[in-house]
Amino acid sequence: MLKLYHGWGSTCSKRVRITLAEKGLEWESQTIQSYPDRENLEPWYLALNPNGVVPTLDHDGEIIIESCVILEYLDDVFPEVPLRPENPVERARMRIWMDKAEHIIHRNINVISHNRRQLPSLAHVSQEERIAMAERYPRLEMREERVRRYRHGVTQEEEDRAERALAEFMDDMNAQLEKTPWLAGGSYSLADIAVIPYLERFEANGLGRLVDWSTRPAIGDWWDRMTARPAYAEGMQLDRATMQSTDPKK
Repeated sequence: MLKLYHGWGSTCSKRVRITLAEKGLEWESQTIQSYPDRENLEPWYLALNPNGVVPTLDHDGEIIIESCVILEYLDDVFPEVPLRPENPVERARMRIWMDKAEHIIHRNINVISHNRRQLPSLAHVSQEERIAMAERYPRLEMREERVRRYRHGVTQEEEDRAERALAEFMDDMNAQLEKTPWLAGGSYSLADIAVIPYLERFEANGLGRLVDWSTRPAIGDWWDRMTARPAYAEGMQLDRATMQSTDPKK
């Protein structure tokens, strides 16, 4: 049995839901409310995921964390619909793009999201309460960075640098897709799944110029093919009203 602890708006959760949909797997849904309830910092959830983030996969009692690790785990355990290239070079390229999705896109869109999306969602919370909330994060790096942001904010210079890093990533991605139909090479793979949710997040953060396909037409063609896949709609736009919500504390 598969149970996914995830967030509706979480990009990392979306990539796992897309993978589950591509493989046609049944799974139980447990939504974790990060804002404003902070369920991700409750002791019962930290016992599952000591990083205090989503998603977390429970497969028959075995707990797997980190979204890109979950993607490969699902492909290992359910290989009937393979999502990794057979060619070792293309498989290595797949992992490079997955790493870029995590350490370039995720890291930099998080910088931009702070002022544009996270702070507005906490408008009713005082600075002292925000800092106290940030100090509950168990991991040092995440805890100190959140405390710094709540104390001093994210500067325009930081936002501009993050946007330049994302633009560079998109240029590299377009160059790859001019050479191959998919990011890893000749076949659709976990690399494509790892990246696709972030492009929607660009638009939500007012970064429409990054998804202007007239300047990056190869990505535009890829985008059309990606969004036409039924798994994209299922993973990105899952009907929240149909989600099961169980109480793991009982």
